[in-house]
Amino acid sequence: MLGWLTGNGDTAKQVVGSVIDAGDALFYTDEEKAKNYASYREWYLKYLEATQPQNISRRMIAVVVVMLWALLIITSVIAEAFHVSHLSEFIFKTMKENVNTPFITVLGFYFLKHVISNKK
Repeated sequence: MLGWLTGNGDTAKQVVGSVIDAGDALFYTDEEKAKNYASYREWYLKYLEATQPQNISRRMIAVVVVMLWALLIITSVIAEAFHVSHLSEFIFKTMKENVNTPFITVLGFYFLKHVISNKK
């Protein structure tokens, strides 16, 4: 401050530069938004590339769970058609108590991201 009062130009430039930087930091411009979005997009592409092997596992889990769920439904319908009500009741009870929650969880885990992305 003493140098600025005595006429040292470098100190004055630093003070003015600091004031301009502080004022610039108060506003989030479109250029800064675009730069930040570009860096986010680059990070997201790297993330997708790193998690690519997990997609196969997710698909396999989803397919197995859906196939088992469908097999239980078809088996219970066929059992009811052949008047084997105790089997269909047992299957529906098992599905209610043990199968439906994991089924919905797996479907939500696999498809919820896509549903939310499409809503945006």
